[in-house]
Amino acid sequence: MLLKDVLVVDDESLMREALELSLRDEFRVVKACSGAEALELSEQQVFPVVVLDLRMEGLDGIATLKKLRQKDAHQKVVILTAHQSMDSAIEAINLGAHSYMTKPCNFRELRSVLSQAHDRYFEEQLRTEELRKRLLEMHDDLFSLLCHEFNTPLNGIIGFSSILEDELQDKENKHMAGLIKNSAEDLHGVFVEILDHVQSKLPAQPEVKDSFTLLELNQYLNSKREEWRREFVLAGKDWQGQQSVRGSFHSIKAILSKLILASCPENAPARINVQMLNKQLIFNVTNLNLESRFGILEDPDTVFSPYTTSKFARRSFDSGVGLHLATSKNLAETAGMELITTRNENGLIDIRLSADISISA
Repeated sequence: MLLKDVLVVDDESLMREALELSLRDEFRVVKACSGAEALELSEQQVFPVVVLDLRMEGLDGIATLKKLRQKDAHQKVVILTAHQSMDSAIEAINLGAHSYMTKPCNFRELRSVLSQAHDRYFEEQLRTEELRKRLLEMHDDLFSLLCHEFNTPLNGIIGFSSILEDELQDKENKHMAGLIKNSAEDLHGVFVEILDHVQSKLPAQPEVKDSFTLLELNQYLNSKREEWRREFVLAGKDWQGQQSVRGSFHSIKAILSKLILASCPENAPARINVQMLNKQLIFNVTNLNLESRFGILEDPDTVFSPYTTSKFARRSFDSGVGLHLATSKNLAETAGMELITTRNENGLIDIRLSADISISA
């Protein structure tokens, strides 16, 4: 018979021993003499069900319950309480406890309650996973629909306005056709950016550790200059490196692309310096001129928030940095990289990306 895991938490040793003796035919019992020990054990092992004494020295049952629920909202906690602490038992139920029993408890009834709670824990886990999969499938269907419904008319508008811009002779009408085309292209870019951002927040998928060189990364970024309409400088001789390394090449390309797109084209070009250090690639991105968009920010990490807007947004049309920085942060976290803001000697915001690599044979 496969035993079910249960954590028994009680500061009375006799009660712990009695509970273990009564449950051991069906459950694998782990005992804790305090709330603090229960929390420590929960960090080391998953317990679908917990038997928790309400009145204990130090961290009491209510405080322990709150912390356990923060760690695993599906965990089933059965409260043991004396008659005089019934109000606290009701409070525990309101905080998410599965049920409560009074001391001295009926052990046969306790076994039945714990067995049902154990089964319910795994049923909820299964339903949660199924819902997650369905939501992801719905995302895929929804985004496919959005791509079709948005892209089809936008592509038509861009194509038709391009023809009008070329063919029209009247300068005013020609200018208007150009404005329509540019607006449609901007809207298309915003739509793609939103999809990128949502995609970057989906559960991580294992990424293939590709072999690449810094020279290949250099060539890729340079090939995008015209498409991005951004000037940037890949500073330092390491960009010519032909040493083959293994790492998350796709994520690194995507993050650096987003950082370049977040720079301000009206100002001096962004600079990206790279160095290989202790099996890491460290990219320092400077001269982004983010202050010209956001002003001086008290917390520089605010630039990674999708809700941060340009200080000019309410005054005139300004594409700002969109979701590029927020998306780059999501991508870095998903790929296990570090993307942080720093302040240079002038108090302006720079960004550093650190990515783990291994040296290819």
